Amino acid sequence: MESGRGRLIEAARSMLTEQPGRVPSTRALYESAGVAAPTLYHHFGDKDGLLQAVTEEAFAEYLERKRTVPRSGDLLVDFAAGWDMHVGFGVENPALYALMYGNAAHQSPAAQTAEAELRRGLERLADAGLLCMGVDEAIAITTAMAIGCVTRLIHDGGSTTGPLAERMRAALMSELTGRPPELGSSEHAAALLLAQLGSATALFTSAEEALLRQWLRTLIERVTPAQDAPEQGAKK
Repeated sequence: MESGRGRLIEAARSMLTEQPGRVPSTRALYESAGVAAPTLYHHFGDKDGLLQAVTEEAFAEYLERKRTVPRSGDLLVDFAAGWDMHVGFGVENPALYALMYGNAAHQSPAAQTAEAELRRGLERLADAGLLCMGVDEAIAITTAMAIGCVTRLIHDGGSTTGPLAERMRAALMSELTGRPPELGSSEHAAALLLAQLGSATALFTSAEEALLRQWLRTLIERVTPAQDAPEQGAKK
């Protein structure tokens, strides 16, 4: 039988999802869970404690999902795939996302763990010479743009693969690296496919997957004609 604690957390999640933007009362929470008021106070202290537990659980789910994002070996592609996962999680879980990144989110141990994960990703970019700013500034910019993107998509009912999400990702990567977006539509599609290829189990043999990865990397690394060609001709 499910514990009173678990029933309260599930009731809180359900009520928040059914009534976005509204925080249920203490009484509504324990009545929805089918428990007495002392059960809530025993496990969580008060309503805020229950909501904090819901936030912790949401961050745990977020981190578990983030750690399953396949790695392509390209730091920028992998970071962009992490952004896509973040935006997707937020749009799919608007009520939980509001709790996760609300005013008290910085007090959550799970939120601190999530920020530590983001820091490690940005430090990898910095170590590779791909970051044009300090890591702390990059964390602030990434977090602000991610929250803004998710909030707008939720408000508009937008798609996580639509123009807004894609342009926000491109703007973030350009801001972090100090370079204009380098991937066109076909290159970007190839990069995303490469990042997610590991999850497509049993679709290809090892040889087929290796060949597909080679083709995708060739497409991503495609170089436009060098702009110094006319200068070389002038020197002849």
